[in-house]
Amino acid sequence: MSKPVNQNITRSCAGRLHENLKVAKQMEPYANRLRLRLEHFDRSDPKIKQQLANARKKMEQILVKKKMRSGKARRAVARTFDIAVDYQLDGLRRDQDFRDLSRSQRDVRRLIEQLDHLGGVISQLQPLARGKLNKIVVKQDWQSFDTETFADLIRAIADKFTDLSPACLAEEARLAIYEPDWGPKHPMVEQIVRTAPPVILELWETLPAATRAQTEAGLRSWAPPSRGAAIAFLNNLSVLLAKSQPKRKTGRRPPIERRFGERVAKLWRRLGLHVGRAYNGKLGCHVESDFQRFTRWALTGVGDDSRLSSRQLMRLKSEQPEKLRLQG
Repeated sequence: MSKPVNQNITRSCAGRLHENLKVAKQMEPYANRLRLRLEHFDRSDPKIKQQLANARKKMEQILVKKKMRSGKARRAVARTFDIAVDYQLDGLRRDQDFRDLSRSQRDVRRLIEQLDHLGGVISQLQPLARGKLNKIVVKQDWQSFDTETFADLIRAIADKFTDLSPACLAEEARLAIYEPDWGPKHPMVEQIVRTAPPVILELWETLPAATRAQTEAGLRSWAPPSRGAAIAFLNNLSVLLAKSQPKRKTGRRPPIERRFGERVAKLWRRLGLHVGRAYNGKLGCHVESDFQRFTRWALTGVGDDSRLSSRQLMRLKSEQPEKLRLQG
């Protein structure tokens, strides 16, 4: 016969971001901004409270055995528990980062498509009309180019289309600045006058900060040609965006346990302790090291059964600075 479910515990976990954390589900969009500590860990269950106390005792014993003063050991254990609690959201953070990267790549791609469409329409205008657009581009202060300059330039080009001919091409070029060039358009939606900022500027604002900064830097070192400056600007902007867009790393994504191991390893090295595996000469094999036991107890204390693998531990050891490695 199965044990009855504790209704109080079940209700207390409802609406939480994580079952062991006192953080509301509504905070999920801000997971990357949250920095959790042990105070956010739910210790209302006596069993969990005892589990945490046992883990704390084991961890302090490991540090005291390494000739560390008890006060310093307690502070190091407390800091490690903060890291372990904060680590509980790393899986969610990684998924959000992956979605943000995909969204950023999509927005860069859409902006490039919008710019290419605009450039294609401008190329079909009469030479006199293109010349008026070229003058707008040439007179810009490119050495001081930034987001404000870009917005002013795009709006100036859009305003100029009202005076150009043929009117049908000029209107198509204006729409390439204001209206999205992707996705199906419902007939009822097309009748609504757009009051939002030009879509090109909206997409520019959504760019990752690094992509926008690199693109602006590239344009500050660019000099418009004497002929065809408007189209040259759009083409150069598309090339710079393609070069500076966020890239997805190839291969498998690293396990989230690695991030936890890196943070605890950094703490251990500041304490002058060795991060690595342990070798038992009598058994002739590697055994669980103090660092491994320390991290295992830290995770156990907050109700996490994940562990650092031998491969992850070897990676942490290989990333250890040479000076500290020699001291260890």
